[in-house]
Parts: sequence; C-alpha cells; structure tokens
Amino acid sequence: MSYSEVEYKGLSYLKRGNIEIIIIILIELLAILFTYLMEYLGLPTPLQEFLVLLPSSAVSTLLTILTYLDIQRGFYTLGKAEVNIGIGNIISSLFLVLSILAIVGVVTYTLSLVFNGITSSILNPIQTLLELFAFITFIMLGFSYRLIGNHYGSNHLSIGGIVLILGVIIFIFKLEYGGLLAFIGLIITYIGLGNLSAVKRPVTTPPPPQASSTPIEITSSTNVSSSSSTPNITAHGGILRSNGEAFIAVSSDIEEEILSSIILNTDYSTNEITPKALSKGYNSIKINFNTNLQQLTPGNTYTIRLILANGRNVDINVAFQP
Repeated sequence: MSYSEVEYKGLSYLKRGNIEIIIIILIELLAILFTYLMEYLGLPTPLQEFLVLLPSSAVSTLLTILTYLDIQRGFYTLGKAEVNIGIGNIISSLFLVLSILAIVGVVTYTLSLVFNGITSSILNPIQTLLELFAFITFIMLGFSYRLIGNHYGSNHLSIGGIVLILGVIIFIFKLEYGGLLAFIGLIITYIGLGNLSAVKRPVTTPPPPQASSTPIEITSSTNVSSSSSTPNITAHGGILRSNGEAFIAVSSDIEEEILSSIILNTDYSTNEITPKALSKGYNSIKINFNTNLQQLTPGNTYTIRLILANGRNVDINVAFQP
C-alpha cells in the first residue's frame, strides 16, 4: 500500500514514540535488576536510591516527555493527511498528563531523599495517579494502534494493539505476566509501524490513466520568481464527474495547505478537498463541488484551480466525464 509523504511522517513519529516507550520499560527493568543486585551485595538503601532509582526515574521522565511530543506530532500529522482515528487528541492529552505527573514525581522523589520525611507523604498519591493515567493511556494507545492497523491493513498493528490492551488489563489485576504481554504488544506494534514506514510513496508515480493529455500550466496569484529556487508543483491532470466530484493528481516539492478550489469560467467553487494540504511527492486529490454538473459539456476539458495558502494557484486541466 502506498501513501503520501505526510502519512509517512506521521507514522514515523508514532514509530519513534513507540520505541521510546519500549526503552522506558527496559530502563525500569534494569533499575529493578540493579536494585536487587545491590541488595544482594548488602549496599545501603539510600545508596541504591541515589545511584539507581533516581537516575532511572529522571531518564524515564525525559523519555516520557519525548514520547508525548512524538505521539502528539504523529497523530496531528496523520490528521493533516485525513487519517483521523478519532482518539488521537485524547491520547496526546493523556501523554501530556503523564509527562507532568512524571516530572512532579521525580522532583518530589528527589526532595524526599534530600529532606527525608518532608515530601515522602505525597509520593504515594502521585505514584497512584501516575499508574492510573498510565493504564488508561496504554489502553487507549492500544485501541489507536488497532484502528491505524485496520486503516492500513496492517495485521501487526491490529494484533499488537489488542495484545497491548490485554496485557495492560491483566497487569491491573496484579498478574505479573500481564506486563510481559503488554511489552510483547509494543514490540509487535513497533514492527507494524516499521513495516508501514518502509513503504514510502515514490515521487515519480505515473499520472492516472484517465488524466487529460492537454498541456497543464501552473499559475500564481502573486509575482513568484521563475528562478530555480521556486518550489516546483506539477499537475498531472484528472477527471471531473457530473455528480460534482473531481479526481486530480499533483506532484509537489513543498507542503502547503489548500484553501479552496474553483472551476475556471464557471460559478462552481468549494473548500471540500481531501486531503486539505499538498505533501511532498505525488498527491491524489479528491474535490467535491457538492452540485450537479450536467450543464457542462461531456468530453470537454475544463480547468480546476487549487488556491494555496501561500498565494499560489495551481491550474489542472480535467476531462469532463459524466
């Protein structure tokens, strides 16, 4: 399956956020292992806390913040490509809360080590809140992976999301192997995201076979220099249906929002465009003028103009095929 550059970036952000979660879990497991080792060697508890628990908590908190940033950018970028799974904003907000709680927890934990007993009384409530939001966040994340997997036909993402959800639910009931199951789910989803990220849409995709062969011109409503520094946008043509739908193809060197579209020399205009932005590479765009176009002449060529946010206009010649 091929997709746009915007989708590729969104999936790459999610993939990076996923591996950051995996690293956090591994760091915590290593911290537990070193703690047991230091206890076996008879080292005092304060030394264990300063040498192992505090550094691991600080690093995990930093990675949690990075995870929030990557997850948020991932869902936001996919949303720009009209891949809207519905709960992306909720998950981003949950990761933001997790990041804040993690920061508060590390600061409080540090103060409790320095001023013994002064702040330790509030560590337990913070820990409880952190665990509660972590459970909710990972369950929602599992659902999102499943939805993304269904959208792209990725079995790894769909199955990994379900395994992650089951693992978290089992872990809530203090069954230790639930954590292992959730970790396996994260590994599976990482593989799925990696497979999707490897399928990048080529820029040189040929134009649709139904596109008009009439020469295409690109115009601009502003005085754009014709120097080589001007980003190139190439129109490949398209078709226009009598039900008001148009399907066009455009290759672009830039990412730019599409504000609206019009059919030149007519009164037809719309802002119902999917996707709402040009991405780098090949773009397949659907435009809905929400009206019947029976009065247009079948077989004739009409010009659809895309009006971009940067002031440029892109003219695409389309064949009217009722």
